[in-house]
Amino acid sequence: MKLKFLFLLCALIGLLAAVSSGETAEGGRASGVIGQRDTVEIRVFREEELTTTGQLSSDGSISMPLIGSVKLGGLTTDSAAKVIEAKLKDGYLVKPQVSVTIEGRIRRTITVLGQAQNPGVFELPASRSMTIVEAIGMAGGATRIANTKKITLKRSGGKVQTINLKDITSGKTADMPLKDGDVLSIPESLF
Repeated sequence: MKLKFLFLLCALIGLLAAVSSGETAEGGRASGVIGQRDTVEIRVFREEELTTTGQLSSDGSISMPLIGSVKLGGLTTDSAAKVIEAKLKDGYLVKPQVSVTIEGRIRRTITVLGQAQNPGVFELPASRSMTIVEAIGMAGGATRIANTKKITLKRSGGKVQTINLKDITSGKTADMPLKDGDVLSIPESLF
């Protein structure tokens, strides 16, 4: 009987922690770093007409009543709330209390093709950038027949670059951060 009670108590505490953090198992409201095209909800305490929900524009901004366009992309939800509070204090409200939550995240991906152990599509982290070396590592590394001196990186604008992985890993050239939609292709070496 005590074991069942203890189990139920632990389950209840876990459920309460999930609800109080704002995150749900279905991926509902969240906090963290706001992505460029994420959907956010902005609430101003006791000012319901200022509540704003919407997707950020491609430059990471959203338009709000009274203060107009506010750039939130790249900020944490707490930092975004402080930016909005400062703008509202500047001639509109005395002590605004703002909360910002992420309602939906846009999935950002890169693709690794060719001679990788596990080629595929990989999600870019929302909170930091991912480099070429990290992406190839996530794909399990290059196969033994891969030509790591002629890896191609195709960017969304159609621009193609040739990358020498050995130069990056030896420190001759810097590792590059990847962007949404990048495609890395690892060719087979010719003997």
